[in-house]
Amino acid sequence: MMTEKKIKNTVPVLGANDIELKAEEVISCFNPDILNRPQTTPLLNFIDDLHHNFNLIRDFTQHLGKSKHGNIILGKTQLKPLGLFVDVSLAKDSRFNFVLGHEFGHVVLHRFVDLKGTGYEDQELIDTKIDFVSGKKILQTPRDWLEWQANRFSSAILIPRATIREAVLAAQNQIAINRNLGSIIIENSSYSMSDYKTVKNYLETVYQVNGTNVEYPLKELGILIDRRDLNVKHISELFNIE
Repeated sequence: MMTEKKIKNTVPVLGANDIELKAEEVISCFNPDILNRPQTTPLLNFIDDLHHNFNLIRDFTQHLGKSKHGNIILGKTQLKPLGLFVDVSLAKDSRFNFVLGHEFGHVVLHRFVDLKGTGYEDQELIDTKIDFVSGKKILQTPRDWLEWQANRFSSAILIPRATIREAVLAAQNQIAINRNLGSIIIENSSYSMSDYKTVKNYLETVYQVNGTNVEYPLKELGILIDRRDLNVKHISELFNIE
């Protein structure tokens, strides 16, 4: 069961695990096999089903214009009537699936939210490039929460935590890595970066997302460990080792 709190403007405060569970619930409704082995989530099929069965509006053929601040709108979710849109410029772009997943996240998580006073206009969630920046950030405003939640949902539904470690293992097996299996450790060596690039490329192909989208869940789930900032000399000085 999802745990949830509220902040002003009725925006739900959902933790990362809550959102992962919701994404898994959605996947299970459409195709539970996606949680059993690494594969591409057919998000367009999910959305088409919702269009035909529940009249969800969806359109990926139009230019969505610019925000009031002059930024190009890449995605949009309309709450009344319910619909989601991705700018036509992303039709053949590696970012398309993540933007689509983000807008789908708004539909799943935020369709009953009153957007008045949250920084959006006309009951529409307008998303520009800045709204798709993933990673850690301080969540202060209602908009911060809405966009972080949608990003996390997109990552969770496109790259399920149930299969990502298995996918990493498969990639490592292809290049005969036999240590730290199931984890990716980046060190200050050319072979380390080469192995990481190979694994990342494999995951991009399996899940049909770009490198940035892959890196985010790897870090969040503790699979990717970056040791390049480890300074041995500094540690020796810290402990006064001769």
